[in-house]
Amino acid sequence: MWLTQRVRRGAVIAVAMTLGAALTTPGAGSSVNAAACNMVTMPFAGLDGAALTPTTYRSSDPSPVSYVRWRGVAPSFDGMPLSVDVTVPCGPARRRPTVVMAHGFTDDKTVWEETDRSGTVHSTQRASNDRWNNVWFASRGYSVLNYTARGWRDSCGPDTPGWVGSTPPPQCAPFQYWIHLDDARWEVRDAQWLTGGLVQSGIADRHRLAITGGSYGGAPTAMAALLAGNVVCGAASTPAKLGPDPCAGKSDGDLAPWRTPNGRSRLNWAAALPLYTFADLLAVIAPNGRASDGSALAPPNGNDARPFGVPLAGTVSGLLLAAQVYGSLAPAGSDPATDIRQSTARLLAGNPFPADEPAVRAGVRWARQRSPIAIRPHGRVPIFWVGGMTDALFPALQPLTMQQQLRRSDPSYPFKLFLGDIGHDYAAERADEWAWVKRRMNTFLDHYLRPDRTPAPPRFDVSATVTRCLDHNAPLAVEHGPTWDDLHPRHVTFRAAADQRTSTTTPGPNGAATDPISTATLPGPNSYKGCRIVRPARVDTTVATYDFPLRRDVVLMGGPIVNTTFSSTGPGVPLSVRVWDVAADGSEQGLVTRGTYRTGPAGEHLRARFQIGVQGYRFPANHRIRVEVTANDSPYLQPSSVPADVTVHSLTITLPVR
Repeated sequence: MWLTQRVRRGAVIAVAMTLGAALTTPGAGSSVNAAACNMVTMPFAGLDGAALTPTTYRSSDPSPVSYVRWRGVAPSFDGMPLSVDVTVPCGPARRRPTVVMAHGFTDDKTVWEETDRSGTVHSTQRASNDRWNNVWFASRGYSVLNYTARGWRDSCGPDTPGWVGSTPPPQCAPFQYWIHLDDARWEVRDAQWLTGGLVQSGIADRHRLAITGGSYGGAPTAMAALLAGNVVCGAASTPAKLGPDPCAGKSDGDLAPWRTPNGRSRLNWAAALPLYTFADLLAVIAPNGRASDGSALAPPNGNDARPFGVPLAGTVSGLLLAAQVYGSLAPAGSDPATDIRQSTARLLAGNPFPADEPAVRAGVRWARQRSPIAIRPHGRVPIFWVGGMTDALFPALQPLTMQQQLRRSDPSYPFKLFLGDIGHDYAAERADEWAWVKRRMNTFLDHYLRPDRTPAPPRFDVSATVTRCLDHNAPLAVEHGPTWDDLHPRHVTFRAAADQRTSTTTPGPNGAATDPISTATLPGPNSYKGCRIVRPARVDTTVATYDFPLRRDVVLMGGPIVNTTFSSTGPGVPLSVRVWDVAADGSEQGLVTRGTYRTGPAGEHLRARFQIGVQGYRFPANHRIRVEVTANDSPYLQPSSVPADVTVHSLTITLPVR
């Protein structure tokens, strides 16, 4: 669905850009007298190549917000022009607390922009922008930077004026104008440089800088926080006309102090809020089942690259297509580090993925260069991570593994976490859950940007909702605890011992019914948001199925632990588990959680113990917990290229519960 929505909105954006930045945004309310806004200093003033046009607005809110939106381009650290918008509240000209907003994959700077505090004009894909947009923050006295990331749309992407076919316009051609896929040396440094430019031009208060972003923009948010007051070297150099190059004389991957472009002021973030994003990119695009939430009963975190995992084939191919449509990819042979055509082709070619294969080694290295979890914290920038338990792309194990790593190096690292029914398809994006967490997101942000107004420090705790699937109309339930372990103090275990068979060559109907791409992301008569529901309940004959009746309510809160004994005729099987809630009368079953485990060599009576996706879920009394074990969970996961028959001999599943 996001593809078609972006096509429609992209046409509107292109028309608006052609007409010029000085036009009033439709629905923005009335424009106000420019003199009322003290538009004395242009953002990025003094940076060679910066050119922004101011337009003043009054929002249509009951208590209108008067603000200036500066729209245009600003050079990044290498001189490449990036498309930027800077929103500044009307009032006395002064340095203000500043929020930097990073957009998602295929998006542009406007995705976090609205025309009033509670606008939803541009937030049609996932979370509403209500109380989390440029006008909302301007109403609180903050300046806001929205920019289009390098290589996307109007930042030297296909929406840039002068773009013809696959040929970039003259203003982009001298630079590495293509997307670098969240490389800290490029995208994170772009965000740092632009923020420093606002400080240098007198717009932003260097002591009160915050960054937030969702999905593709969430990972740079987390990386920026972990880098704190540093930039990562290894990209292009900074031309002298823009300022001193902090990376001069340094090697690829070295750190340098983050400063304003003129080099005069050291900078750091006051707070960061990554939303529905990843910590470990490799564990996202090819999970191998070795990740763990760190709970006492769970196996410890393992190596996410050995063995190489099971690709999310449909998602990966869809992302490549979207990048080709809405972004600029590196010209063939020009930049192997960002050649996603080649790396995607190898990923989609299928297993085996031997660890000593050069392409596999390069893919692992590529993913780690873009993963927040690969960055050792260089400060204590407070993080409030908002993640999705029903997010089929960036599951809740991502922020939990990030939190584990931070707490190992610093047990008191300021990391706050919320997990809910939000994020990418097939998450339901419940409005009441977003309303609950946005109140806390704003309080968190206000404390670090306006401590005079919000003096009480936040609690660095964990909150999680109970997902409503078959009980769709149940009231909101949020669980809290000082730590993640506090949310599941007990556990229940179910056991079964009966030989059942599955095969890598046979996809089943329940796999097709639970694919997030074909049943939620892509438009169609049967696409819908929220948990996957099968009506009536059915037994998939291609998988090993075990039913466990319940005498009382069980509230799952965490990642189930699977322990199974099996035999396999082939190596490297993607052994996947799906957990369902089956209604007492068999009228329906809802998918609760899932996970996969890449097995090792073939053999008899092998064992696998692993944790599947974290979830909060109430199983009512008299329902059944249905556990499916399959060797082919396509189209969600890539089927094995090596045929194998699998016999499951026994299954134990342990649920962490409230």
